[in-house]
Amino acid sequence: MAFCNQCGAQLQDGAAFCPACGAQQGVAPQQAPQQGQPQANGGFDIKAIIENTPDFTSQMDPADINANKTMGIISYIWLLCLVPIFAAPQSKFAKFHANQGLVLAIIGTVVSILAGILPIFLAWIFWIIDVAWFCFMIIGIMNANNGKAKELPYIGKIRILK
Repeated sequence: MAFCNQCGAQLQDGAAFCPACGAQQGVAPQQAPQQGQPQANGGFDIKAIIENTPDFTSQMDPADINANKTMGIISYIWLLCLVPIFAAPQSKFAKFHANQGLVLAIIGTVVSILAGILPIFLAWIFWIIDVAWFCFMIIGIMNANNGKAKELPYIGKIRILK
């Protein structure tokens, strides 16, 4: 038998609130999960993972960003990542996004080859990787469209183009 820690009224076992005074019972305050860390429900704070990547926009020329947003966007469409490399070789903004698009293109190509070689019962692994690849592509396109030079989560630190 339990009693309210506020007014002393009798409570049913496991009651979260006192029926007499409404006081919350026996619940420890929860700590907010750290950003990018596993949460109690087993998931991840996806928003924090996406938003807490390094942002190099302040190092870019605003005129370069405005002139090469389209180049940044097409950088994430598989082999079109090569277009900005040749069409805008002097643009830091286009090169930044072309690098990330090239990394995604390589990952996508390798995953496609492995999916064709490995047994079918491993297909679910490739499906998960394909979904992540598509999400990274969308994040990159959105960043380029918004004039941001933000790294993609997990793979943004890979530098192929100097």
